[in-house]
Amino acid sequence: MLKFKYVSQGNQPSLSPLDPITIRSSRLNQVFQGRVSLCGQQGGCTLGREGLLEALLMLYRECSSPALMKIHNVANFVNKFSEAVAELQALQPCVKDFDVRAVVGRGHFSEVQLVREKATGDLCALKVMKKAVLGAKEKVVFYEEERRVLALNSSPWIPQLLYAFQDKEHVYLAMEYLPGGDLMSLLNRYEDQFDESMAQFYLAELVEAINSVHQLGYVHRDIKPENVLIDRTGHIKLADFGSAARLTANKTVAVPTLPVGTQDFLSPEILTALNGGPNCTYGIECDWWSLGVIAYEMVYARSPFSEGTSAKTINNILNYQRFLKFPEEPRASKQFVDLLQKLLCGAKERLGFQGLRCHSFFSSVDWNNLRQVRHRTSFVPQLHTEDDTSNFEEPEQAAPRPGSAAHQGALPVGFQGQDLPFLGWFFSRPLATLAKAESTSTGLNSPAKANSMEK
Repeated sequence: MLKFKYVSQGNQPSLSPLDPITIRSSRLNQVFQGRVSLCGQQGGCTLGREGLLEALLMLYRECSSPALMKIHNVANFVNKFSEAVAELQALQPCVKDFDVRAVVGRGHFSEVQLVREKATGDLCALKVMKKAVLGAKEKVVFYEEERRVLALNSSPWIPQLLYAFQDKEHVYLAMEYLPGGDLMSLLNRYEDQFDESMAQFYLAELVEAINSVHQLGYVHRDIKPENVLIDRTGHIKLADFGSAARLTANKTVAVPTLPVGTQDFLSPEILTALNGGPNCTYGIECDWWSLGVIAYEMVYARSPFSEGTSAKTINNILNYQRFLKFPEEPRASKQFVDLLQKLLCGAKERLGFQGLRCHSFFSSVDWNNLRQVRHRTSFVPQLHTEDDTSNFEEPEQAAPRPGSAAHQGALPVGFQGQDLPFLGWFFSRPLATLAKAESTSTGLNSPAKANSMEK
């Protein structure tokens, strides 16, 4: 059976190969027009017109290798479509469209650059990942999930993805630039400690951000201050979905799944699953545990479970009932301590989205207008220039990596298919969607607009 997923016209009966050619041709035209997307068979993946275009370009790149060009039919194919492919490639975004202004972040597998589009002067954050480093199957899967989360997103609590594209060496994610730095840098400004009212402001926004991820059908699994970014008006957005995992129909994460986030913020159930324990399933509750760890660090200026070695930290988390302590200084309110006790606990007892909204610690929060109000002492970045990166800590130098096997020694002979794991990566957000997102979010791109709102 030929199955179609209807995007704008509602679900209709599947097509049969016995349907008239004219009907099938009409539906095929709808696929190429973007009105209908083809349904894939792997967890709801879709192969729309962008994916079909990528498949053509990948095939062309493979066939252009000297070894395959010796085959008469392959050489004819390359020569026949060389001009058309060149035009198609020119229409797609590419790294040459941007000037790099600064590097604002580095991770194990990626680098985040502040870039300016040459044609328009617009700024964006460009996440760059080497295909050779992502070559392992599980890494490709999870960075594909990151791209999918960002493409699905329309929430003001998650950075807007503008483009996703690739070349032979790298894959790229171009996102809105958030110049306020991250929550870790902000904690450092306040000597690692907020008062409770300031903590309430950021925790309430983080509650909404985490829930927006869950609403997309994912669990983040790497909630930590470094992944909480601050826009130019002082509000937060949750970033870095390289460890995000899709939820099953039972609202759990398929185990085993790798990679996961930073150890100090991992919940007991994730650690149990990684060790192959008897209760190996977990769900969105693990993100609320991480929120509890962040809350603890905000007020007490220390981690609740980190201790010396990795083994000790893991043991403290797994035995949280014995190791969770509340310092006498600074003295915290009963409401705040109760919040921590209901987050740093067993998954079944842990507060979720609705429970957090109703908790007494957040009793003064106007949940419906979070992005329209600001705490009186909250941080608003002062930007000297549009491309100011002073709110980001200078990233560590990238460690040298050995060259991949594909680029060592003799050139590979024949079809390699090295780009096939990245088929379906391309994305371009419609201009109308971008305009709508800008109008509903206070994270505006223009400093002039942001300044006018602050007056």
